[in-house]
Amino acid sequence: MVPERKGIRRRDFLVAAAGIALAGCTRSAGRPPAAATSSAVRTVPPTATATPSSSPTPSAGTPQEILARSTVPVLCFHQLRDFRPGDSDYARTIITPPSVFIAQLQALRDGGCTPITAAALVDHLQFGVDLPPQPVLLSFDDGSATHHSVALPALIGFGFPAIFFPMTVVLNKPDWLSDDQLRELDRAGMSIGAHTWDHQRMDRLAADQWTTEVNQPKAKLAEILGHPVDLLAYPYGVWSPEALARVSAAGYRAAFQLSDAQDPAQPLLTIRRIMPTPTWDGPTLLSHLQSDF
Repeated sequence: MVPERKGIRRRDFLVAAAGIALAGCTRSAGRPPAAATSSAVRTVPPTATATPSSSPTPSAGTPQEILARSTVPVLCFHQLRDFRPGDSDYARTIITPPSVFIAQLQALRDGGCTPITAAALVDHLQFGVDLPPQPVLLSFDDGSATHHSVALPALIGFGFPAIFFPMTVVLNKPDWLSDDQLRELDRAGMSIGAHTWDHQRMDRLAADQWTTEVNQPKAKLAEILGHPVDLLAYPYGVWSPEALARVSAAGYRAAFQLSDAQDPAQPLLTIRRIMPTPTWDGPTLLSHLQSDF
């Protein structure tokens, strides 16, 4: 379990962003194109998602059934860039150099894994909808501009869908995603979820912070994208019973933590993820998919 780092607060956001620009969420043989462009965003082919069923939607599973289905690996990435001299040892655990990121995607493909959409995963967990062989969900936290410049072209090149969870406080700031880039991700077949406003731990929020951190980001992202947003990732992966109640009341369908045990009563609001480190080669990554889920 890696040590947590401090959240970005309103009064010191610009200073924090100009420094390390991480806001990481810690607690515990086709070649991709070189860059994404705003003029021609290619979409992820539909074969990367679960095949839709023509049968009526089945009844929602019980918490016990959802827990029993919770064996699909979910990976969580942060910044995708080369290391810099000023990066701390801790920062280097959650920064993934682009060459490493491409190698890890290659390992997933060569290992027979099938990246799926977040909606396909939630449908599987909630209703038991079938998934393709060896499914895996790719997720990206915080809203780094590298999610557009590095992740998007790589994902398109491999034909992989993913979900992105940006903080709304960073949108349109230097080195972070812009509204237009979010829309490009969305048009390319990627999903967008909320990650609070400014990355506060959700087990420590005061009563007057919940609307700002939970409700407003949901509304803001829906305004940018033109459609509802109903998935959330907890900063640092931290949640609490009150957080589950607030997230549910705000209208989120599902939420993602990190590696803690799921809540037995509300497993859809505590879906597990792991963070691949930049030291993981292909065999190591595939091994973790087997052992950690």
